[in-house]
Amino acid sequence: MRINIYQIDGEKDTNRVKFSGYDETMKHGGIISQNYKCVFHGDVDGDLEDVYALFNDCDHPGTYQGHSLSVSDIIEVIGDSEDIESGSYFVDSIGFKKLPDFDATQCAEMDGLRMLMIQPHRTPIVTYVKDDLASLLRAVSDHCEESYIEYTYPFEDDCMILGNEEAKLNGMEGNRRLGNGIYAGPIFVTRDDGVGGLCSLTEEQGQKYSEMFAKPQDISPEEVQSDCGFTFYGWS
Repeated sequence: MRINIYQIDGEKDTNRVKFSGYDETMKHGGIISQNYKCVFHGDVDGDLEDVYALFNDCDHPGTYQGHSLSVSDIIEVIGDSEDIESGSYFVDSIGFKKLPDFDATQCAEMDGLRMLMIQPHRTPIVTYVKDDLASLLRAVSDHCEESYIEYTYPFEDDCMILGNEEAKLNGMEGNRRLGNGIYAGPIFVTRDDGVGGLCSLTEEQGQKYSEMFAKPQDISPEEVQSDCGFTFYGWS
């Protein structure tokens, strides 16, 4: 299922309800959407309990920018899934409390550069990645394991693909076919700023490449391995 995760910004927490349960929070001003900041956009498997376990494990998705998932955090489920209906859920001391009026549009966005994240078997999603080496390395990992970055330039504009240099060697799943090659593992469409760095996608570029990569592709492990000899030109 596709989710967003929000956590209270400590600098805005004048009511001191960060890490407080639902009842205690309601006694001290309630849930204030503007005090929350998004720390994750992405896709996960399972139900809310599975989400809680995943984001309390060091093996969490590499784009996660928050602390271990805890009481007072909010999980927004985008679209109904097999396990849970769409909506915003407060992480309570025991279980989860569905919120009827949490306004995610009032929350601060994630830190970093706007990129399009494309994962195997998933539709693309716009997310943000901090523009530092450690964050970029985590992003192209499966779940925060050691990784190496590779940049490739398959497009005619200033956009590029950021991926994992050793994705195929490490047995990562096939992601998308492009040109004569195959990308494996998580990939990100981002932009070259023209002076050796990266910059955010424009909204138009985000839409353009979301449409280009909208349909997940089934790529067998054998097909991925047969493409290991194909060379993308880039650096790590």
